Formats: sequence, C-alpha cells, structure tokens
Amino acid sequence: MTVPPPPDDGAERPFRIDHEPFLGFEIAVLTDRPVYAAGETVRITVTATNAGTRWARHHYPGWQRYVLSVRDEHHREVATDAVRRTWDAGLDRDGIRVEAGGPSGFTDRWLPGQMVIVASYWGQQEGPLVPSWSDDPPGPRVLPGRYRIRCTWLGREPGSYAELPDAWTPWFEIV
Repeated sequence: MTVPPPPDDGAERPFRIDHEPFLGFEIAVLTDRPVYAAGETVRITVTATNAGTRWARHHYPGWQRYVLSVRDEHHREVATDAVRRTWDAGLDRDGIRVEAGGPSGFTDRWLPGQMVIVASYWGQQEGPLVPSWSDDPPGPRVLPGRYRIRCTWLGREPGSYAELPDAWTPWFEIV
C-alpha cells in the first residue's frame, strides 16, 4: 500500500537542524613540526571525528576518504595523493575499457563520538605524495620555502550535495 504525500498547503516547513549535512562532523590535518630541513620526511596526520549526537553515513566515490595536497606559498599544488591510474578511469592496466559491475565507492557509518586518525608521509618531492598510487613518476625535491597541506574530504551524506569545508595545516617551512 502506498502512502500519499502530505497535501501542499503552502505552509512553510520548519528547518530541522538534525538533517543538516555534516552536523558535528569535523576533519583536521596537521604536521608534526613547523620547520623541516631539506630532505626530511614530513609527517601528516588527518583526524576525522563525528562529534555530533547522531549517526552519520558518508558515501565515497572511490576507495579514498580524503585527498591531501601540498601547496606552496603561492597556493600552487606541488604534490597530491589523488589516485592517478589509468585503470581507475574505466581502463585496465593495458588501456582496455572495463565495464563496472555495480556502484563504485563505499559507505562509512560513523557512530557519535567515533574518530579515525591516519598518518601520511611526504618526502618533499613534487608530483605524487604516494608514488605507488600513481602512474606519474615522483618529481624533484621542492625548493626551500613555506608550504601547507590541504585535506579535502570526499564523503557525501545521502540526499545532499553539501561538502565538508577543506582543512588546512598551519604554514611550515623547509629550510
């Protein structure tokens, strides 16, 4: 039996805060030090916390929950961990088109108070942050200067086009 929709009486519907996307969900990204010598490994820590009082569901388009990018003082991207592989674009390793057998990605369910902490490491090179995730070769070492890291959350809550704001580290220096 189908339930008919409520009549549209023109009345304004109240805003329900409990349906606000990402309500209480927070991400943060930080580095372990404010200054690094040339060639030292930069430790990057990403935290995601459901600080709200409700369960949350996030759907991700691929297998990554977030993408990190290293930006120089002119905001140019010098390194990223976005996956760049030909087989992820619907092609296999030989460049032959592969048909997907269903919806891609995955869904996380976040309990109230649940937190995840993930560490990544950057070797101060241009190009891919994690070379094994990319078909692009690692680039040369970056020049001394100021850098910061941006974390873009890829998850979306069902029924919403809203995005979580990006998280940024404070500036750090390579000397």
